[in-house]
This record gives sequence, structure tokens and C-alpha cells, in this order.
Amino acid sequence: MKKYKIFLLSILLGIFSSASAEDLEPHFYDSANGKKDGELKGYLKSLIRNHTSMDYGSGKGCTWEVFYYSDRDEEGYCMDMYCDDWKKFGASGSIVSGCNIEHSFAKSWWGGGKNDAYEDCYHLNPSNSTANSARSNFPLGVPTKDIKYSGSLKVGKIHHDSLNVDFSVFEPKDEYKGDFARAYFYMATCYGRNADGSYDPVCSKYKGWRVDNKDVGSKFAMQNQNYLEFQRWELELLIKWHRQDPVSEKEIKRADAVSNFQHNRNPFIDYPFLAEYIWGKKAGQPVDMRHLISSSDSRFIVGESNGWIDDVSGIETVETAVTPSQTKKVLINGKLRILVDGKSYTVTGQRVE
Repeated sequence: MKKYKIFLLSILLGIFSSASAEDLEPHFYDSANGKKDGELKGYLKSLIRNHTSMDYGSGKGCTWEVFYYSDRDEEGYCMDMYCDDWKKFGASGSIVSGCNIEHSFAKSWWGGGKNDAYEDCYHLNPSNSTANSARSNFPLGVPTKDIKYSGSLKVGKIHHDSLNVDFSVFEPKDEYKGDFARAYFYMATCYGRNADGSYDPVCSKYKGWRVDNKDVGSKFAMQNQNYLEFQRWELELLIKWHRQDPVSEKEIKRADAVSNFQHNRNPFIDYPFLAEYIWGKKAGQPVDMRHLISSSDSRFIVGESNGWIDDVSGIETVETAVTPSQTKKVLINGKLRILVDGKSYTVTGQRVE
């Protein structure tokens, strides 16, 4: 039996965006209970598909205004997942120098139409323009040859045995691999097949994802035969990254900020273990929400937990004399720091001078 402790660092006062999973309507995900596989994915789609689309670009009510709240650290830097040379934000809604808006789930994969998917900030990121260009419309992957580096990305080719073909992929830094995987899970759910198997309007042009052109990365990463959406090799990689790089405080803060504008959620950030019931080790089994804890729950150890508990009676609590008014979380250059009485600590409790 696994036991999860409520550590001091998991219950400190957050200073981030006010809308969180805890602010959702009570029992928002409860009706997922008992559903499995495509039915579960279709139900989650029904929760998140209708949302507010932000205008693509700069200015008030546009993508760059969202980024100002979702991707700005405590020192005003843009937390660019494509490059380590971070630049500072100017005013809300303004473009960060050297950056553009990157579709992490490439727009060509559904045909490039300027629709809800085109403007969905759960997969849009502020990106170094050079790194953005280098990754093109390639899928996520681990390149093994013809490797080049652009920003913080590794770009190159892999070999697909069953198709007997080489194709290009891009690999982000380890600390962001789970972020990208959960963005892909969100996109496959929000714009993939409906519960009845019909196609989403976003994908209607090609009756699913575009798989007719070898120059479009979705040909090698996606499939249109069933609710899984991804080809097996890509799916295995995404699940691996999802497990290896659990939900971080940066990711929670970002999702909350996006939710403030779009008025929907990424279920795989709120309840990371839901991905296992659709694509992972719990596939084929009905979801049991009693065993899942959300990333906003004090029992969820950010950066370490996957949100599954074997036995809710096995949870221990650790008392602390520190009150919320004496603590706060801050992000500095993308690293979470805990301030207690003005002293800085890492998430593992090490003092930072």
C-alpha cells in the first residue's frame, strides 16, 4: 500500500492566477466515473470543447495577452520552452522580442484552418522564432540521426520500422516533455473524434488528421482509425514523457491562466492519471474517480505525483507550524522557489542563498 504525505511544500499558499481546478463547479469531473477508453475520452471532450477562443496575435483579448499571464515569471521574463535565452515581457498584450506564437501541435496537422484549434492557448506557446522555424511541423520524438540544435530543442530524424521510412522529429528539454505530452493529449481529446466516432469540424477537411502528405508530420504521428488518435510509437513516447515529467507548478499556473481566458480546462493537468485510462496502463478499465486526486489537492505532490492513490485510508498528514501568510511560491527563470519568512528554498527543501 502506498502512502502519500502532505508535505509543507505541497500546501503552501499559491500566488498565481485565481482560477484553479478548485474553482470549477463542484464535482466537475465526477460524471467521468465508470467510463472507459473512447467513451471516457468523448466525455472529457464534451467538457472542454466549447470554450472561448482568443484572437490570434497581439493586443487586448489576444494570444499575447494570455501569454503575459500564463508564461511570465516573477522577474518578468517570458518562460520560453523552446530556448533558454529568455526575454522580458513589455506591456500586457505586447510581443516579446525575438519570439512568435508557436503551435506545439502543428496547425498543418488538421489542414491549417484558422479555427478553435488554431487559437487554443493550451497548445500555443511563446517561442523563440528561430527554434520555432527549425521544428517546422514535426512531431515530438527523440532524433537519432542528422541531429541539429536550435534554441533548447534537438531536431533530427528517426526511422519508422513498419513504414520503413525516416522522418523528422523534435525533442524538447526533459523538464518540458510532460508539458508537451499533456498538451498533445488535450488536443487529441478536444479536437479528436466525438464519443459517437464522428469527426470534429476542425478535422473535417481530411476526415480526421491529415495523413496524406509525407511533408506534414501528422502522417507519421497520427491515425484516423480509432479514438486513440496517435500512432503507436508516438503514443508510447507521450505516455512515457507524461510519467517521467509529472505536472509542475509552472504547468498548473499556466493552465489556470489559460482557463481564465478560455473558460475550459486541460483534464490531463487537473487529473493526470486520466491519461492512463485512455492511452496507458488502465486502458480498457472503467475510471474510478475515488482513486484519483487532482493537481490542486494538498495530497498531490507537485512534480512527483501522478494523482493515483491505492488506498485513501493510507494517507498521512504532517503538521506544520508555518502559516500560509508566511509563505509564497515564486517562479524565477522557470524554477519554483518557496519563500518562508523571506528565505528561499527549492521544492525539495534546500536553502537557496
